[in-house]
Amino acid sequence: MTQQPEVRQAHPYFMYDAITAQPEAMAQMLDRHAAGAKEIAEVLATKRHIYIVGIGTSWHAVLVAEHWFRRFAGPNIQVQGWHSFEFCGYPPSLGPDDAVIIISHRGTKTYSFLALELAKERGAYTVAVTSTDPGPRLHVADVSLHTVSPERSSAFTISYTTALTVLAMLASELGEALGGDVETAQLKDRLLDVPDAVADVIEREREIADVAAQYGDLQRFISVGWGPNTANAYEVALKIKETSASDCEGLQVEQLLHGPFCSVDDQCLVTLIAPPGPGYQRSLDIARASAAAGAPVWALVQEGDEELSSLASATFPMKPLPELWSPLACVAPLQLFTYHLALHRGKHPDLFQQDNPRQAEARAHYNL
Repeated sequence: MTQQPEVRQAHPYFMYDAITAQPEAMAQMLDRHAAGAKEIAEVLATKRHIYIVGIGTSWHAVLVAEHWFRRFAGPNIQVQGWHSFEFCGYPPSLGPDDAVIIISHRGTKTYSFLALELAKERGAYTVAVTSTDPGPRLHVADVSLHTVSPERSSAFTISYTTALTVLAMLASELGEALGGDVETAQLKDRLLDVPDAVADVIEREREIADVAAQYGDLQRFISVGWGPNTANAYEVALKIKETSASDCEGLQVEQLLHGPFCSVDDQCLVTLIAPPGPGYQRSLDIARASAAAGAPVWALVQEGDEELSSLASATFPMKPLPELWSPLACVAPLQLFTYHLALHRGKHPDLFQQDNPRQAEARAHYNL
């Protein structure tokens, strides 16, 4: 008889366990994969193109990693991030001079393993960033970097951050393999600060839960980021949909102002992912505009921030990290907000809305 998976019916749900385990898991990645990331990066350094491919939450990891690899790849290697479906439907020209990195936590998503098989057929060097127990069709990759056990919650959190940690290691090691410089070495060293920055977020969970309680009854949630944090704006919107089916949207900071801001009003919480960077001044404009529209603003800022903090309805100061690595830490308060929003709204965050009979009926009409 097949054993049924355990389902928790109250806090702490499996999603919570995964979120709070992230600092230790990320530190383990930095230790466990140090040698492997270096070896793989030396191969990547010989390629002409690096394609990074994923779907769902892994697509957001692709978008972050694309920033990182472009930073370190140098002028002779072209880097492109691809959604798995698009990679299969409209594939680039592939051959032995190319590398394809597939991000897939469970290794069972159709278009991700089809993308891997396509890359293998065309002779590309293939790398899988996946769980400790992926589906068998992911095993054909030339090399795999394993993260954590398959998550018991459908709202993937720890698999996202550990995959990002591994990708950050690969990108920085690529920079070293290509000759590097002082800044490359410094950035590589600063990766070691990430687990402590995430641990600090977890320790201050109550602050985030209070924000979810204060604004959890609003009708809409808009999350905004730029550069490598744009994907985290998308990611929190995805997690909110998965865990509480609330009306939400993730947007790039400038894109918000080109039409979407017309929906901002006093029933909308605007979350700004706003470490120091090119979008910071635009985030000030958004904070002022949101106040004029009657919308509260929750801002994730760097410790010591004053200007945006003076404009926001609530802030969450975070330990300083280079902007390049900030997505690794900035996602943690967004995950905790998502979790506590689900609790506030009486929703089950682990079940992908499959406790909703209409969603369960709809799910029978598609496979992932």
